[in-house]
Formats: sequence, C-alpha cells, structure tokens
Amino acid sequence: MKRKIDMRKWFRRAREERGSALVEFAISAVLLIMLLFGVFQGMLAMYVYHYTAWAAQQGARFAQVRGYTWSSLSAPSHYYCGTSAPPNFTIKYECEARPSDIQNYVQSLGAINPSSIAINTTSTYVWPGHTPTGSTSGCAQTNSKGCLVQVTATYTFNFIPFVPFTGLKMAATSEKVILQ
Repeated sequence: MKRKIDMRKWFRRAREERGSALVEFAISAVLLIMLLFGVFQGMLAMYVYHYTAWAAQQGARFAQVRGYTWSSLSAPSHYYCGTSAPPNFTIKYECEARPSDIQNYVQSLGAINPSSIAINTTSTYVWPGHTPTGSTSGCAQTNSKGCLVQVTATYTFNFIPFVPFTGLKMAATSEKVILQ
C-alpha cells in the first residue's frame, strides 16, 4: 500500500506547475542568446565584406599611382617598391608596384585577421594588358600609363570561430586606370 501512495504523490507533483517558470526561462534565454550571437555574427560578416571591398579599392589605387613610368620620373632605372609583409610593412614612395607589393600593402591596412585577406597576385591578372575600352595599343608594358589594373581581394569569414568548415569566402574586385 505504501508503494501505491508514493506513486500517487509523484503523479500529483508532475501535474503541478511549480518550477516551470525556471525551465521556460532557461529555454528562452538559450534561444535569445543564440539569436543575439547570430545577429552579431551577421553584422561582423557585413563589416568583413565591406572591408574586403575597401581593401580591393585601396590595392587598386596603390597600383594605379605606381605604374611602369612612376620610377622613371625620379630614377634612371626601374625602382621596385620591395615592400615587406606585415607587421614589418615598409614602403618606398617613388617606386613601381609589383603584385607582391600590392599584397603586402592590402595586408597592412589592418584587417580583422591580416593573414586571411589575400589578392590574386598573378601578373597577367593584376595587369591584364588592355585599356578600359579593351584595346591593347599602348599597353606593350602591361602596367603602362592608361592601361587597367585589376585587384581582387578575398577573405574567408568563419561564422563559428575556430571551426574552419563554416567559412564563407568573400571577394571583391576593383579596376582602375594607371595614372603614371
């Protein structure tokens, strides 16, 4: 008989609602925190995409003002920038840019993770060898004045930090006409 009374007591306690607010709060709080984390990660992803586009524009501008004839304005022979990778980035101002210089410059701009941003450093991609109209005349030297420079910056953003398979690859391309 005692066993039967204990069972009724447990069934009665199971039907009561005491303590249910704590369980509901725990479930709601976990969902709310996950939602906030998702919103913050979405905002960070938008920032990273904006930064990637800006970095591509800055890399194209760096190459735009350091074309083939830049170094011949002040020095008798070609004077390449010869930059070093961040954090020891140094730059010489009167120099001709190379793809590795553009890469180092873009990485020195101060990304969230500078080693995660990269550009396509193939010379034929960066300097396609034609003018904005598509003509190849005047572009015998691929980074000559009046020719195009094209910089594509890529950045892999991980939605869940330290989990590499959650990466979203973001890319932006900028084209400019070489001034010097």
